[in-house]
Amino acid sequence: MLDKLKSIIKGSGAKSTEPVQQDIVGVDISHSYVRTISLKKKNKQWSLHKISTKALDDSYESEEKRREAIVSNLKNIKLEQKFESDNAAISLPVNSAIVQVVQIPFLEEEELKEAADNGSLWDTSINVPGELSEYSIFWQTIKKDREKNTLSLLFVASRVDEIEKNCDLVRTAGYDPLIVDVRCFALRNILKTYEESESSKTQVFIEISGSENYAVCMFDNLPFIYDIYVSDSDVEALLKGGTALDKELFSRLASQIRTSVTSFIKQSGVPGIEKIELSSSLQIADKIFKSLKEEILEYKIEMLSPFNFVKVPPQFKSRVDQEKNLSSLAVAVGLATRQLDVFGYYKFVTAVSNINLLPDREERVKKEQKKSKTTSLMKKLSIVAGAFLIITVGLYGFLVTTLPSDNDILTMEKKASNTKKTLNKKKKQFKDLSKWTYDSGLINNKILDISYTASFPRGSFITKVAHLRNGNSIIEVKVNDPGLSADIMSGMSKKFKNVQLLNIKAPKSEKTNMSTLEISFEIK
Repeated sequence: MLDKLKSIIKGSGAKSTEPVQQDIVGVDISHSYVRTISLKKKNKQWSLHKISTKALDDSYESEEKRREAIVSNLKNIKLEQKFESDNAAISLPVNSAIVQVVQIPFLEEEELKEAADNGSLWDTSINVPGELSEYSIFWQTIKKDREKNTLSLLFVASRVDEIEKNCDLVRTAGYDPLIVDVRCFALRNILKTYEESESSKTQVFIEISGSENYAVCMFDNLPFIYDIYVSDSDVEALLKGGTALDKELFSRLASQIRTSVTSFIKQSGVPGIEKIELSSSLQIADKIFKSLKEEILEYKIEMLSPFNFVKVPPQFKSRVDQEKNLSSLAVAVGLATRQLDVFGYYKFVTAVSNINLLPDREERVKKEQKKSKTTSLMKKLSIVAGAFLIITVGLYGFLVTTLPSDNDILTMEKKASNTKKTLNKKKKQFKDLSKWTYDSGLINNKILDISYTASFPRGSFITKVAHLRNGNSIIEVKVNDPGLSADIMSGMSKKFKNVQLLNIKAPKSEKTNMSTLEISFEIK
């Protein structure tokens, strides 16, 4: 017994190679639902721990009324589910984020970090509306090629005020947002629950949810994200349903999906895809699925099932089986897997797995690590105190059965009384420290579819694109003849509006004769 107690105490300072699981709830807020998922992982098996869904009305008097309904539903879920932690992982809408893969000359890690910290890295490679200081930025290296002297970086950013608006929504309901992901990557994180042989395959996920319509494709651990353009009238039809959901709408939708998949195949070099997995948070998900299957015959289309590789305990089986549209839970499941990312476990595994746009996230991570270590120590102290109590009671019982003298009994009773006082004192210290730990935790509280570039004339290629759903987008094209600008702008004008030539930059050195065209445009 003493040897075991010694090993427990010594273990409090030992480092573990296993990732720390920080309790976290995946909170997905869509047009139609508020959904929460909590998962547990043991060895390599994920299992469902908590699940809840609350429906939202199709429309509200105002946006403020809708926010009030969301907060009310989240509070009710919190009361019903009794989560072990208030920590939450949420996602931003795709059109609220800027996602780019940037290619730069090869830099060593120290040089790269210094360039990112002082802002010079983004000044020359990224164009964003407004000032960079207005954004929360996540970046990570996704591919290195020392021989070709190139470095590919994933750049993800969103305005701080937009992030805070989403965080405040869940904070008002009593949750503490630790992870702020982007919806397309949250959906991609469903791959974490897959078996390795399955997750390493080429994957194509598509979400059609009215205001959220995109494709996220994975090949060789690299993300390819495409905006699926849906007109405002078609978005309204998808949200409201009814007679406006005609064959022409799904034909237009299928054409956009087909374009995204074709672009992915061309850009990635993948020989083909096995299937397209469809997700939708809308109540008409089944109609969307059947209509797209009729329109897209060249690819196999399946509804995404987020529990294919997640163990569902018996008490949740009927709850999951009664769900008419399991795909609508996929984003919440993807967010729930983020419990292993709080302390940066996936930092050097794959960039698209650990995106976090939470402002001041580094400070939050340090605080959570400190809180986790304190909690771990308290658990070990409670084990020691419990073992100490068992030993004391056992010893007392042994002495009683051996019929000691009255004096011995009085002596033992005095010792037992002192031991009990000591234990109560330790319990009080433990209770006070637990309360401090809890209180301290509270206080510390397009994307792009560039398929149109296939029509660009020979002698031109793209170097940078900042493609937004709203506002001006910018594309930079290298050309061997500045006269090609007219052909490029003419081709772009067929798909976009307000196409303007902003600048023609002369070649930077004598080694290259390529000029740079800077063109702005807006999505129709």
